[in-house]
Amino acid sequence: MELEPVSFGKENAYQHALCMDLTPDKFQYSVVNLAQKKAVFFSEIEGVDFSKNGIGDLLKQLNLPADFASYSLSSGSNRNTLIPVPLFSHDKSTEIFKLNYPEPMDNLDYSRLAELGIVNIYEFPLWIKSLFVSAFPRIKLLHRSTVLLKAAFDQQAFSHKLQLHLDQSQFYLLITRRSDLLYFNRFDYKSLSDIVYYVLYVLEQKEIEQDKIELHLSGVNSKWSELKTFQEFFKTTIRIHEQNELSKDYMLTKQLLCV
Repeated sequence: MELEPVSFGKENAYQHALCMDLTPDKFQYSVVNLAQKKAVFFSEIEGVDFSKNGIGDLLKQLNLPADFASYSLSSGSNRNTLIPVPLFSHDKSTEIFKLNYPEPMDNLDYSRLAELGIVNIYEFPLWIKSLFVSAFPRIKLLHRSTVLLKAAFDQQAFSHKLQLHLDQSQFYLLITRRSDLLYFNRFDYKSLSDIVYYVLYVLEQKEIEQDKIELHLSGVNSKWSELKTFQEFFKTTIRIHEQNELSKDYMLTKQLLCV
């Protein structure tokens, strides 16, 4: 895998960020122009060997032309929990995490989201940390849930806003209104009907009417093949941004909010 020299030049690397995302399903990365917030290069590899040796070999194949202004990676396990800042204590993070998840736990860490008044406690496997810090010493490591939480408030919504971020076999669901986070969770799914069921169930439990929300999708592009079918279940128009940086590559581009 090599960056295309036509779309990216070594001499202006300092004007760009290298943003990477790793899940058990795939590894993807983009080179983003910091001034324009636009990707000049993108690559993804599906069906990765999600192990220390497998990802280690993959990183050795990357042929990066120069030092970038910043490096970031979104990854981590699919387990995280949110807690208000006043209730958080660093030495109690394990006990807090145990309230939601059973042991064993895989290298707990946390991020403070001051603008939301919450702390995000999550698992970030040590083998992932060691591989990427060794390859990119200046890298910023981010849990994927942290990126999505920061991104949800990048643009304020005065009505209820429901953000769905779709991955290959899981999705994140966030509901916000103004500067308030009303709901956040992650779900596994096998079919489109699973996504529809969970979304409608959450809206019912939160007593939010369909026609009173903005529904935004990311993780897929505006040509998503399931969009027409998915739209049939909702009264509000589903919005997918035309620019890949704000739709399909959302997880990559929004890392810049955390760097």
